[in-house]
Amino acid sequence: MFASFKNLFKSKNRSAEDSPLNSVVSENDVQRQQEQINDQQRREVEERYRQQHPDQIKQEKELSFEHKTNKLKKKLNIAIITVFGLIIIVFLILFFI
Repeated sequence: MFASFKNLFKSKNRSAEDSPLNSVVSENDVQRQQEQINDQQRREVEERYRQQHPDQIKQEKELSFEHKTNKLKKKLNIAIITVFGLIIIVFLILFFI
């Protein structure tokens, strides 16, 4: 008689442990899972876009490369002008002192 109660209790514990409906999931886990799903969907959409528009992707890369080089050219010009300006200022200070 007691053995049947033990088996009944053990079967209830096992079903409660194995059942995903009775488990509690933290909010962080749910957010992480949602972020993973969103990232996966985003990657799939980006991959489809790359496959459908390969020429446009190349043009965007070329434009971004040109934009980056133009920004670097401007920065280099500013640095060169600044160095020459400082050299002239130091020369004038040394000449008149």
